[in-house]
Amino acid sequence: MKSLTIVFSLLIGLTLKAQNQELKITYNYINHAKPNTYMMELVANNEQVFSYTIRLTKSGTGKRTTYKQTTDSTKLFKDYTNDYLVYEERLGRDYHVIKEELKLFKWNEVGQRDTILGYPCKTAFAEFRGREYQAFYTTDLPFTAAPWKLHGLPGVILRVITTDDVLVYEAQSVEVIDHSNLIYNPFANYEQISYDAFCKHYKSYRKEVIKKRNKRAKQQNRPVPKNDKAPRIEVIIPENRFILND
Repeated sequence: MKSLTIVFSLLIGLTLKAQNQELKITYNYINHAKPNTYMMELVANNEQVFSYTIRLTKSGTGKRTTYKQTTDSTKLFKDYTNDYLVYEERLGRDYHVIKEELKLFKWNEVGQRDTILGYPCKTAFAEFRGREYQAFYTTDLPFTAAPWKLHGLPGVILRVITTDDVLVYEAQSVEVIDHSNLIYNPFANYEQISYDAFCKHYKSYRKEVIKKRNKRAKQQNRPVPKNDKAPRIEVIIPENRFILND
């Protein structure tokens, strides 16, 4: 009985320690569909995750290559206690804040293993809005966290790739801090819309963009640009049907 009490006390101590810790991860985010490189900073505790994506523009070559931070960025906040995520999207000059439930990903685990930054990782696959994602996650950190909208795995995602080689998230550094600050929802005072409502805004926006491109091409006496491919990493569903082809 005494040994059981000691084990139980140790488990309680580890749990309390994890609750007072904070996780910080820096990711490289590569979008092969665009000529830009991104970085993402993520902060997490046991209840919230906040990530901040910064677009970098590349200049120079070889050893003279430099990256300059641009003014645009993307924020995303996850609340695991209340099961939702909220994030920002810009369509031209319009700014939207979208709220979704944390029930977007259904993962299938496979036997593949890897080690990232010294952490042993398991692998899982999920299909989501037009692409298949392969995630490498570790359970050696006392957190549940992931970049972008990704969620639903019992650990911390350190690498994500799409199986069409378009998108890559790769952790560059992992830091566990022995104190936890309150992570605030930066969109708490903003009007929030549903994903379906955002799709309707996006439909109107894309139609207007295509109309302007076609008009410009006609004025410049050149071929009309093709619009048969979705311009986003996350495909607006059902984008190809109700936006590009009607």
